[in-house]
Amino acid sequence: MRVCMVSPVALPVQAANSLLPSLLARELRGHGVDTAFVSHPTAGSAVAGVTPITHIPRRGSGLFHRSRAGAILAGVRIGLGLSRALRGADLIHLHSNGLMIEVASRVARWRATPRIITLYGTDIWHHEPASHRRFADTVTGASHRVFYSRALLTHARSLGLATDPSTVIHAPVVEAFRVVPEEERRQIRCELGVGAGPLLLTVKRLHEVAGYPDLLSAMPAILADSPRATLWIIGQGALRADFERRVAELQLARSVRFLGRIDNARLWRYYAAADLFVLPSRLESWGSVSIEALACGTPVVASATAGSTEVQSFFPDDMTLFTVEDPSALAVAVRSVLARDTPRAGPEAARIIDARFRPAVCAAEYLDVYERTLREASARRLSRS
Repeated sequence: MRVCMVSPVALPVQAANSLLPSLLARELRGHGVDTAFVSHPTAGSAVAGVTPITHIPRRGSGLFHRSRAGAILAGVRIGLGLSRALRGADLIHLHSNGLMIEVASRVARWRATPRIITLYGTDIWHHEPASHRRFADTVTGASHRVFYSRALLTHARSLGLATDPSTVIHAPVVEAFRVVPEEERRQIRCELGVGAGPLLLTVKRLHEVAGYPDLLSAMPAILADSPRATLWIIGQGALRADFERRVAELQLARSVRFLGRIDNARLWRYYAAADLFVLPSRLESWGSVSIEALACGTPVVASATAGSTEVQSFFPDDMTLFTVEDPSALAVAVRSVLARDTPRAGPEAARIIDARFRPAVCAAEYLDVYERTLREASARRLSRS
């Protein structure tokens, strides 16, 4: 089977729609699936080491590029590049949204190549039916739709986007995220320079929807109970300077550190070192970072978004929810968890993750979707002949 993954971003960008395609390529190679990639250029782009990748230039951000004429020109350029890249593919796997995804869908339809699409979150939560008709056609015109969570599927149904067949396949957590012996954990904390007080960790891009203003506003109340606590923020984004100013205003410079982007090869050490993972998002489709933390034995406090509520249903003993955009509730939840006698996630969390959320499980579910889609496409061709 030859599958072409089409995504707006590729590694080393640490985004869901770059990580999942790369992981599937690696896992499915052993099942006889050959994978090629199409993406926009990214510095250092590489997928699964040796997987072929075709780069399609971005549309551009100038006035002409954003005009109707610019969109048409970009669409033609993208279409020509995709026609070459998709040649020979048995199946097209589209990821998320954007002009390239919409053009790839049309090229696949013109070539009569079956296509599936994975929807990650913002592509659905921010969908405007009146202005996003091309995207709606791309989603409903796919042979199969895969959603990141049940909550996302439910919302997509309300928008008329989750036509049948539609499936939920949760994002996987690679085996590097794991529980380590307590002695090794203490060594990791020493190497990373963790202080004597509890370490709070959060991992998310630095943008408004991540809820960092709520977390920073909660820190004075948290420090009132645990004055030696520290908060480490992993992620990058345009709002870093704004958040750093907020830290200064709240006089939190000694308690809050911004660590920038840390790749997955090292990220597990930070999860393992942390005493508590905090996810204050104002919008969350699923919450892979919460499961990464739990896989490392670190309990989670998260805002009660649709995605985190769904994750918590799998891990009720190790994940505490608080009201979205409520710093006071956030502080109460953090203080409550830090006061517990059992500071680490229980063994049941690790068992659930190994059974439901590891790469081999996710890849097997996608392989089933691929095979069903190809069988159905073959049956349709036979019925027309």
